[in-house]
Amino acid sequence: MNKKFLKYIIIFVVIVLICVFSFFIYKNLFSDSGNVRYKDIDKHKLTNNEINSVKDKIKEWEEIKKVDIYTDSKIIKIVVKLNNDIDFEKVKEKANGILTEFNEKNLEYYDIEFFVASATEESQVYPQIGYKFKNNLEFSW
Repeated sequence: MNKKFLKYIIIFVVIVLICVFSFFIYKNLFSDSGNVRYKDIDKHKLTNNEINSVKDKIKEWEEIKKVDIYTDSKIIKIVVKLNNDIDFEKVKEKANGILTEFNEKNLEYYDIEFFVASATEESQVYPQIGYKFKNNLEFSW
């Protein structure tokens, strides 16, 4: 009976140790994982003026069908739909030009994704995605 009791105690201690170690590993791996994405976001709200001026500047381009701008955590997403294909080099140049419409502090805080798609199903050029990291001065495509 004594050996059996000792065996159960050892098994119990091993299970408790596994649970404790699992808890600490889980806590360290996943602590604060979602909080960084929204840190200080209330201090960097996009104004309606910023959004509208970016939309207006994009709508000046030829062949614009639709423009949407929204934020997702620390990322500004700009989605542009074209009626027909236009020269991609012009799109790249003009996309970098809209950056002047954002507040300087917001440009230092947000990353920006620029999605360009064409209504032309047979398009050889589009869709294209540009990305601007908050420390960069222009989009990478």
